[in-house]
Amino acid sequence: MYEECQAEVRMQRMILKDGYYDETTYYCSVITYNPEEEDIYLLSGEAKLPVFSLDGIYECRIHTQEGEVSCVGVIEERYWNKLGNVIRVHVKNGFYKNLVN
Repeated sequence: MYEECQAEVRMQRMILKDGYYDETTYYCSVITYNPEEEDIYLLSGEAKLPVFSLDGIYECRIHTQEGEVSCVGVIEERYWNKLGNVIRVHVKNGFYKNLVN
């Protein structure tokens, strides 16, 4: 559904009281989306895995041919495999469209 689309991942807020809030927007590409588990697997490209906090809430914007869709979720996993640096974002409240005129 969203495979091979470009995505932007940005921290919305930090869960831990004294955690590090990262304002950087990271550009990724979607490997796959699992609608049953509501997980998005992203290839992070240039960003190193430790910059993605497991204690933060992230907004993920996916650029599709029909427009842009967004979701909010948490990073459940971050790991390296033969494709590169992979992060798994668990979607919390579904997707919504960003209407831009």
